[in-house]
Amino acid sequence: MSAGIDKGGRSADSDRTEAVQDETRRLGNKGELGDLPANISASLVIRTGPKKGAEYSITSSRTVLGRGTGSDIIIDDPAVSRMHSAIEYAKKAFVLSDLESMNGTLVDGKSIKQSVLANGDTFQIGDIVIAFVLAERRGGSVYVIE
Repeated sequence: MSAGIDKGGRSADSDRTEAVQDETRRLGNKGELGDLPANISASLVIRTGPKKGAEYSITSSRTVLGRGTGSDIIIDDPAVSRMHSAIEYAKKAFVLSDLESMNGTLVDGKSIKQSVLANGDTFQIGDIVIAFVLAERRGGSVYVIE
């Protein structure tokens, strides 16, 4: 039997991943998250790597980024953990959180546990640099004719 594998064939890494996934699900159900504002759209734009230029809309109050299939936005980079980081909308702010990833989440070159995001901020997970973009939604006016 190789080191790190238990008798059931499970690795310590898979146990850790499942624990982080459970914690992620639990945090997402605390009721602290707010509804996304109707007049603002938020998105992530990949700045480096094979998907440079790709844009992903943030459509829920919690979006998980990672290499694994359980992530909302999948980042195909071996330096990215299965569930690497999350962006949450709570208390009228978008907050980037590291999910105990192996290589960390960097903002301005510094490892963070949490950081409030503003329009144009960039952060790095693995070797991928990502920009956070906020835009005001136009239109949406509704007229009631009686």
